Amino acid sequence: MSTLAAIIPAAGLSSRMGEFKPLLPLGEGTVLSQCVDLFRINDIEQIVVVTGKQCDDVAAAAHQAGAVAVHNRNFEQGMYSSVLTGVRALKENVSAFFMLPVDIPLVRPETVGRLIEEFTQSAPSILYPRFRDERGHPPLISRSLVPVILSHDGTGGLRIVLDNHESGARDLDVADFGTVHDLDRPADYSLARTLADVRYPTNEECCQLWDMYSVPLNIVRHCQAVSRVAEVLCERLNCQRNGNCLDIDLVRGAALTHDIGKGTRRHEIVGAERLQAHGFHDAATIALEHFDLTLSPEEPITEKEVVFLADKLVCGESPVPLKVRYMNKIELYRHEPGVEGAILDRLERATDIMTRFDREMGVCAEQLAQDVLA
Repeated sequence: MSTLAAIIPAAGLSSRMGEFKPLLPLGEGTVLSQCVDLFRINDIEQIVVVTGKQCDDVAAAAHQAGAVAVHNRNFEQGMYSSVLTGVRALKENVSAFFMLPVDIPLVRPETVGRLIEEFTQSAPSILYPRFRDERGHPPLISRSLVPVILSHDGTGGLRIVLDNHESGARDLDVADFGTVHDLDRPADYSLARTLADVRYPTNEECCQLWDMYSVPLNIVRHCQAVSRVAEVLCERLNCQRNGNCLDIDLVRGAALTHDIGKGTRRHEIVGAERLQAHGFHDAATIALEHFDLTLSPEEPITEKEVVFLADKLVCGESPVPLKVRYMNKIELYRHEPGVEGAILDRLERATDIMTRFDREMGVCAEQLAQDVLA
């Protein structure tokens, strides 16, 4: 079993941001604690935070988060001096290490877990996460490159060192926008605060998931049509509610990926497992239950019911009356024992849910779907 470490350079001046990035609030902690937690959750043995500006404050925050801090006395010389400081602090038994600048705090723990698994299996000299054909952070770097890193004069930074060893590098495709999003400017930080606790895919991450799992184009187009209907249902419900509004971004992300397991046996389970593997836990819950759903009278309509009903009101890319959707299924599977009764039971449950929608929205859900996809 490989012993892994992580180096988090946090010594920069934050000149473009205008505020000191490591200690800015993010999620349930700070930018720095988000980075440390990413590796701590994955049981990384040694997590090294390299300090520079405001070294005492950063060191205290690093210790509180569960990392060790080492100070780079030459931090004003640039990032490579912090790389060297971090690498020199690695323990002798470390076989590979992650390098994650503190201003890239949105990487999900599941991404690091997948990088560890791939590195264990293939043992490249460098393993990069890749999102939408762009290499991101954190690369996982073999200890074999430590002597080269330490002997480099810093020209071109760490990138030049790694580029010179491209023959031993590998890429791992990940559905993680956080791997390529850094906090250079206030607008970047604002977006990070919006996405810090999100457990469903963005539009770009949905596209990445479709590519990674080779989702057929007809299924992609179905998901897009379901998303359009689901968003309108969500908007209509929210307009009728005085509070407790539904999350339309969750509805969109879940609708766009609810069928990424299509073509497999029990596709809803496979799809949920795929979403879970990338950290999209809220979307996974919806994907798991989009096939069949029961809503008792005392339970509120949630994002899960929105995606469920939207899916049942779309056949392919076209709107379809709810009853017709289920009757078509009966025609397809009538020859299988017990199937007709099971489908009729599902139709009854779906009809009850649609009746709730119609009552709470004040309009007919089937008509909304017709209008949206006209």
